[in-house]
Amino acid sequence: MNLEPERKPTKAEMRTGGMVATVVLVLLAVFTVAFVWMAG
Repeated sequence: MNLEPERKPTKAEMRTGGMVATVVLVLLAVFTVAFVWMAG
């Protein structure tokens, strides 16, 4: 990780980061619902 601190992320990097964050949130929500459904 040798990124310069003053370098701003490009639009492509921001879009990729947003997609990754969205997928993580969706997986977390699905896992929580499945866990509650199995526990209940």
